[in-house]
Amino acid sequence: MFRLLTLLMVCSVFMDDFFFFRAPFDFYYYYLIYLLFIISVIVKNRSLNLLPSWFTWFMLVLYGISLAVSSTYDTLGFHLVKQFLGITYSAIAFYLLLKSNSFNIMKIFNIYLQVAFWVALWGLFVEFLMLNGIFISQKIKTTTTGFYRVYSIMGEPYFLAVALMPAMYYCLYRLINEASYRYNIRNLFQGGVIFVCFVLTFSSAGYMGLILMVVMYMYSANYFSIIEGRLKFLIMPVIIILFFTFYNNLKDAFYEFQVRVDDTLSMFQTKDGVVDVKKMSKVNSSTFALYTNYIIAKESFQRNPLFGSGLGSHPINYDITFAKYFPADFTERFGTFNKFDANSLFLRLMSETGLFGLTMLFLFLFRFFMGKKYIVNPHLREINIVNQGIFILIIVRLIRTGSYFGNGFFLFIFMYYYTNRIAKGKIRVPWLNYDGKKTADSPPASAEGLAGQPSPN
Repeated sequence: MFRLLTLLMVCSVFMDDFFFFRAPFDFYYYYLIYLLFIISVIVKNRSLNLLPSWFTWFMLVLYGISLAVSSTYDTLGFHLVKQFLGITYSAIAFYLLLKSNSFNIMKIFNIYLQVAFWVALWGLFVEFLMLNGIFISQKIKTTTTGFYRVYSIMGEPYFLAVALMPAMYYCLYRLINEASYRYNIRNLFQGGVIFVCFVLTFSSAGYMGLILMVVMYMYSANYFSIIEGRLKFLIMPVIIILFFTFYNNLKDAFYEFQVRVDDTLSMFQTKDGVVDVKKMSKVNSSTFALYTNYIIAKESFQRNPLFGSGLGSHPINYDITFAKYFPADFTERFGTFNKFDANSLFLRLMSETGLFGLTMLFLFLFRFFMGKKYIVNPHLREINIVNQGIFILIIVRLIRTGSYFGNGFFLFIFMYYYTNRIAKGKIRVPWLNYDGKKTADSPPASAEGLAGQPSPN
């Protein structure tokens, strides 16, 4: 039963399109999975130690600040409670997932990798059916390339691209660098399926993530180091030329990608920050969503740059501010796209938590980034690659997705944190010995680490 619940917990990363209802809040199927898993762990361990202390204290401070500023700026309401409960609930579920598996990051990541493969394979199967005239879904859109945008089991191609991102980076990195991994047919097929599915999402944010993957790989391979890279650094100009050639060809081949890039750049080049309503009326819906939320987040930030207007308050800001800048008919023409998540985690944090929230996230992001320090260590290479892949995921979500806990965000947040802590020896786990070398997998041990060692809390 525990193994099944563990699998379902990982599957929840890909279950954004499975829900019971949308109002007064989004009630997803995976909320029930979380509940069953949390209860099973509590019963099994007979403990209510549900979150690490560092996370608990941060949430209490954030919630207290949000209560104060929401009361001050009249944005206090159910939105605040909903976000606090959603973040806490999701964080508890995924922390317990890692804790109950002795913080065996690679065990959980390999389960995620297998689920990602099957989700991607189903997406390609649906693509094959559509290309042969068998339409099993009406929401799937065609592109100017003749291919259809791959959704697989998810609500949008973008969400699929984001959910696949750490898996794709991990597979591609190992396929390129490790001959033993590359010459394994199973690994080659798995990586190929995930890559092709990722590309066929035709997600502009997904392609942005792909660019970041290339940059991250080059960083790890010392292409940017004059001293360590030497010859690699000398061929950087050639790589840059090839990159821009590829980028221009990509824009020419994928009309939808070109439109989104050009529209977005043009909107953020307005003079003196003045909203050009005429230009706005001609942009695509994705650019409209991003730019309108930027305008609204900026006003909230200017009102209270230190703490914003409170957790969960962006939809209220949206309703108040939208009419100040945009005609009423824009709502009918474009809808209130991404009103609830600001279209970008950066914009949402800017709007709701100000400099405090943004600073905390960036401190976390760079404090626990492993860089390439352990990439040459055969015992720690895999968790270093996982850490890099999740870093890319967080960057893309900062730019494009404002949900605080969708697509298993806190699974990746905790994996990001614990890969760093484990590699540096700050936390002791039963699947690595004291000097960081792998040991045989053992049954889940005490969640507090090995006897006499620092606790994950």
